[in-house]
Amino acid sequence: MSIFSYTWAIDQMATQQLACNNADCNFASDGKCVEGYEIEECPHAAGLSLEDIPEAEESDTPPAPPEPTIALASGEALDRDNASNLQRRNVSRSIGLIGPNDSGKTSLIAGVYDLLQDGPLSGAAFAGSSTLIGLEKVCHLARAVSQRAIPHTERTSRGADATFFHLDLHQEDVGLTSVFISDRSGEDYLAVTDQISQADQFFEIRRADCITLLVNGAQLANPKLRHEVKAATPQIVDALVEARAIREGCRLAVVLTKKDSVVVSQHPDRVQKDFDELVDSIIKTHAAHLGEVRSFVVAASPKDCEQVARGEGVTDLLLYWLRPNTPAVEVGDGAPPSFERMIDLLTDMGTEK
Repeated sequence: MSIFSYTWAIDQMATQQLACNNADCNFASDGKCVEGYEIEECPHAAGLSLEDIPEAEESDTPPAPPEPTIALASGEALDRDNASNLQRRNVSRSIGLIGPNDSGKTSLIAGVYDLLQDGPLSGAAFAGSSTLIGLEKVCHLARAVSQRAIPHTERTSRGADATFFHLDLHQEDVGLTSVFISDRSGEDYLAVTDQISQADQFFEIRRADCITLLVNGAQLANPKLRHEVKAATPQIVDALVEARAIREGCRLAVVLTKKDSVVVSQHPDRVQKDFDELVDSIIKTHAAHLGEVRSFVVAASPKDCEQVARGEGVTDLLLYWLRPNTPAVEVGDGAPPSFERMIDLLTDMGTEK
């Protein structure tokens, strides 16, 4: 019985309740009590018992389940929570890209993705991505279709939370590995050298399996900027290690970017020498804290492909990212790392008694 039918039956019985037991009363036709009573007070009005109310019929058909909701990925770069959820699905590697502004972080991400579109890189083949739209956006301005005279990538906004680009890569002897490459403004990383407490926000560095420090080759080849690069780059590592933002035993890749600018510079040998010394100083200072440290020279999106091939050095870096981590080795009694910055040396001298 439907709700409408059930309600109609109740109304009908309620009308019968108002029928009078007095044979001389015509309430059913004229609605008036022959003795002048209000119907609620009339002693002759018939009562309605619970037995007179029909039972509601229960339907044998179970209620329909709610329509399922499907959450579709936007295709844009992932925030912290979405990246964490995806990392649980497959074997994964988290890569923390750090470096000053314009060191080439976004260009490197675009270069890796673009090279994979041409085929496997040393056996690592593209197997999918949940951030295709984001990757296509960062690649667009470096492609001919953008109608730009030289490759270009948009700068990451300062102060914004880090996001992650996702790549699924397949290797015959390993299987599927998910790679998550972080992207944060270089200005934020540079600011930590002045205020170490800002390293607390770098969740992408604390969770990284491999930290990748980028050194701007074009600036290192510039006589006016050379010394600033040599000073600022290791200070970023100093600050992150001191703040314990980099896990003990974490691998580090130090990458000289923009090889095309280095090759055409007046002193390419000097640039390589400066870079090698920079890497050696980082190893010497943080050998007790860091795991393996390796150097790379890349040209992710060269302006001039006649001197340097597009993507040169990127494949070696990608294979380093894909390597599994080795367990951290306990060193000493947890002594704090040593630093060569004058401010740290002065602080140590001031605490001596």
